[in-house]
Amino acid sequence: MSEQMVRDATGNSTIYADIPYVDTSFDRIEIHYDRRDFDFAVERHRVEIGDMRDLAPTLDREGFTFVHWPSEVVKHRWQELVTENAAPREDMAPVNADYLAELLPLIEQVSVGAREVFAQYGTITVRFSSRASERSWMSTAAFAHLDFEKSAMDRLLADTLALTGREVEPFSRQVLYQSWRVITDPPQDEPLALCDGRTVAAGDVIPMDFYGPPGTRNEFVRSRACRFSPAHRWYYLPGHTTEEVLLFKGFDSNSPDAGNAMHTAFHNATLANPVPRGSIECRFIALYD
Repeated sequence: MSEQMVRDATGNSTIYADIPYVDTSFDRIEIHYDRRDFDFAVERHRVEIGDMRDLAPTLDREGFTFVHWPSEVVKHRWQELVTENAAPREDMAPVNADYLAELLPLIEQVSVGAREVFAQYGTITVRFSSRASERSWMSTAAFAHLDFEKSAMDRLLADTLALTGREVEPFSRQVLYQSWRVITDPPQDEPLALCDGRTVAAGDVIPMDFYGPPGTRNEFVRSRACRFSPAHRWYYLPGHTTEEVLLFKGFDSNSPDAGNAMHTAFHNATLANPVPRGSIECRFIALYD
């Protein structure tokens, strides 16, 4: 069955498409960054993917939102950004530092009440869909997942503090905010779908071990994969432009086991002439008293 799209009276669109989940028979999986042979673990389910513009989501309610936040770096230094992040790196490229600096005021705005906010050091990920002529060390997400569990978040924070020489006072809460932006024009062939975190139950989530490039900070990361539930409510951002940013929670110590940022790429076959997707993502840490 091909994907279908309907429009309501306001012009908002709902897509019916296949979301790739982890096979329900698995209790744990491991993924390697340089392999694409994990179809054994994928179980596709046709779901309704709603229009995020109609939903108007919030970080505290659904676990994600979107904002208009143009980037001079993406507009004027696109090729530099892509070239510098084609392979994993342990240092901070100047173009990466400039891109993070553009986003920091936004994260400070949305992390209401945070004592301090700073970027995860050095990690910016550029991805392209399989139809794109460009390539990066990371491909688009292959199935529904959550990026971090507590031990991975603790290590991420410790690494950033050590690498930047930053010192922090004791805190009561830490939140990881993830920023995701397309760097190619709409309409995208493989948009990002996000699930309302309130619809994800603890039993839907299983441990996932990610093995990245040897010798890097991402050599081993503990995260979480997700199994299908008919209760899940999915959304995407139709017509997503390079001037819009998706924000979602990668971890919140107030609810460390919550599924408030389950996400995956999906193939949007409702489009006649889709653009091969390129995207850029980075992370920020907010600490609260």
